[in-house]
Amino acid sequence: MRDRQFYVDSIKMDLYRVVTAVGNLENPIPYKSVEEFIDHALLYFDKVVISKRETELKLELEALKDKLNSLVGSHNRLCWAEKVLTIRCRL
Repeated sequence: MRDRQFYVDSIKMDLYRVVTAVGNLENPIPYKSVEEFIDHALLYFDKVVISKRETELKLELEALKDKLNSLVGSHNRLCWAEKVLTIRCRL
């Protein structure tokens, strides 16, 4: 069994990939890849015992995933990516 830090680091890496994909305004959003990385991060949240604060972060991430397909304009896109980055940093 892998240790907790492995899973936390994996979540952080997945969220970093999400931020770099969505935050690059020169390219269209790769929705399928972004959803896969978010799903992978959510799966890793389920593999470890998480605190109340981490549960709240997971819920925030799920809410952001639901809003992914409604991003319109570069400002909204960057704000969304910033929220994902904030979740990553709070881990």
